[in-house]
Amino acid sequence: MKRSFEKHGGGSALALAIACAFLLLIVACASTSGTSMDTHKKGLESVTEKEYVIPKKPVDRHFIGSAWSKQFGPVEDPLAADIQIKKEKSFSGVQQDFAANAGFALGAKLIAGPQGEAGIQGSSLEKSKMEGVEIITPVSLADIPFEPNIPYIVEALRLANFAIRDEASNKAGINVSAGTAVGSGTAVLEGGSAARRGTEGEGLVVAYKLNAIDLKSYAKQDSGNISLALEKWIDIPKANTRAKAHLQLIEAGASRSLPRNLLWACPTANAKSRDMVAAWIVELRPMDPRRKSLSIAFPAFPVIEDCQQFSGVIYSRIDPLTDKIMRQKVSVMVMESEVTDAMKPAKWAASISIADESFNIRLVNPSEMAQ
Repeated sequence: MKRSFEKHGGGSALALAIACAFLLLIVACASTSGTSMDTHKKGLESVTEKEYVIPKKPVDRHFIGSAWSKQFGPVEDPLAADIQIKKEKSFSGVQQDFAANAGFALGAKLIAGPQGEAGIQGSSLEKSKMEGVEIITPVSLADIPFEPNIPYIVEALRLANFAIRDEASNKAGINVSAGTAVGSGTAVLEGGSAARRGTEGEGLVVAYKLNAIDLKSYAKQDSGNISLALEKWIDIPKANTRAKAHLQLIEAGASRSLPRNLLWACPTANAKSRDMVAAWIVELRPMDPRRKSLSIAFPAFPVIEDCQQFSGVIYSRIDPLTDKIMRQKVSVMVMESEVTDAMKPAKWAASISIADESFNIRLVNPSEMAQ
């Protein structure tokens, strides 16, 4: 019996060992599978941030609506109209991680926030999230002056509590050099009470999102150049608009004043409008009662050189059915204009053209911007 018992007991031990080994294999596989899933998830999450272009020289300005150059980054147009923007706080952990990583990699320093105190230690990315990742976008994408084949900035990610490192004027910074990942070293804040000077502003913009016209969807209808006579309404059927030009005197204290919704043809005329004695006014009146009339002013006296042409978007909207941007652009060229000493029209020759455009926009992949 004893021998038989030992034999069967040994068999049970062997079975138990096999079962344990099998269980360990299952646990190992599950662990490996979990790790693989985590890696896969992180990989997918990183792909979602591939839509952002990281600037070579980050600043605290958002540049919403500016064109993007492969070599120079944001390119501002001094004649472009201001674009109304909105700021929203990002609650995306992935987006926060991406923005913070980009900020540190660009050599930024921490300047404020819940962790903006002396004694920050450790490499955890959680310590670098400052509850200040802002998403800056235009109120309406239709306000951006899209032109074919040119990418434009439509979104900016800004770290509100970071600034560009300035070793010469500020030692209160995080010891992370440019190109160093957050998880590869220890971040230590030096001299939290030191004066904050130099390049800091509202925050640090670490990434831009770019959009461009989808050329496959682009459509344009142009009225062509039409002569614009004085004191005579002309119909522009293709643009569903009427136009008229006239000379208007601007006298201080007189009942005659400039019309509302006035657009000066150039910034110089706008700056000197208080000193203007007379102006040529081009009135645009849409046939659609839902749209507002508009007046464009050209200096008549005193004359301003290089202020005889106006070109710009006068109407834009997004069609919710097609997701297309619908807009109307006007161009006015004054070839000849002169007033007499009595401030009466002496010479006038001008033309106008109005174009209606429609198009979808597409995301510009950062790889397209690589040189």
